[in-house]
Amino acid sequence: TKHDYGIIERCVDEYERSIKSKFSSRRHVFFTFFSDKPLLDVDFAVYSITTHVASSYEVLGRLCRLISKEYGYLAERLGRDKVVFPVSGVEELPEKMRFNVAGLDLELTLHGIKPLNFSSAYEANCIKRLLHRAIKIKLKSKGFIVKGLQAYWSNPVVESDKIEVRRGFEFNVIVFSDGVVALALSPKSEVSSKLTLWEESGKSYESLLKMSRELHGRAAKRLYDGAIIRILRVEPIRVHEIVSGASVLSIYGTRGILSGQISVEEPVVVGDLKGEEVREAPSMLKLIYTLKDLKRMKVTSEVVKFLHSPPQLWLKSAKDFLKSIGHIELGRETIGFIDEPPEVELL
Repeated sequence: TKHDYGIIERCVDEYERSIKSKFSSRRHVFFTFFSDKPLLDVDFAVYSITTHVASSYEVLGRLCRLISKEYGYLAERLGRDKVVFPVSGVEELPEKMRFNVAGLDLELTLHGIKPLNFSSAYEANCIKRLLHRAIKIKLKSKGFIVKGLQAYWSNPVVESDKIEVRRGFEFNVIVFSDGVVALALSPKSEVSSKLTLWEESGKSYESLLKMSRELHGRAAKRLYDGAIIRILRVEPIRVHEIVSGASVLSIYGTRGILSGQISVEEPVVVGDLKGEEVREAPSMLKLIYTLKDLKRMKVTSEVVKFLHSPPQLWLKSAKDFLKSIGHIELGRETIGFIDEPPEVELL
């Protein structure tokens, strides 16, 4: 339909604008894998949030994760006051569910069971986010490092004495009005330091404090979850020292992060994560390198060769990535993706 072609065109336009803004006239490729059948036989349990609260999307996201954890359902928000999840039709659903999310007591009441309308952009976007959530769960279970809609193999594909390179993909689901879905994959490479920030300083408290100015604005990867932070400063406070009622080590402990390899001599690194100030141990951070950094460092030819891999090699990686996802179950329906994609080249 015209609506479907519009979705495809917008998707391609977004990729093209993003690529041109970052890489100018270089040649790039992304791949699109279509589902082996349409999603026609999926019913969704619809729950209304009856507690009157101003629920943010972040709160609803946490709520969906709690539903998945406690009830085993793959849940997603529908607007600001409903949550849905696919059902098989044989399970007994609770009429009400109660959760405490970010200090808010939320009560959910079963509104009904119905299929979602693929022709409705509002409901199709919900299905899209649901599939994104399912793909993330699959990839994490296979050991991938997942950050938003980007996923990387955990093992470096190229290593030198200074850096390590991981291959991966940015993924995006496209939902069509006839129930067919497609998975678009755009190649991504993550180049990071082989050493932690603590190791780069020579495991010296004073040296790391002196590096504070040059580290300002640099991107760094958290080792325990793969999230990327932007470094703001290094503070003259050690990770075991209590600030605002807690130390970095105690915060790690509440998150289940092992702190046995963290030295009490490490200073606190303050960074920005999506607008929120975070405090980290430098042994839990590795610097992310840009192309400009790599030119300055005069990296090995093997690294440069990988970063300029031809489309044929990325297609093989894309098929391996697809195998890691496998089939996705939504209620009583199961779909996979055809592993021979039409190739779209942006020149």
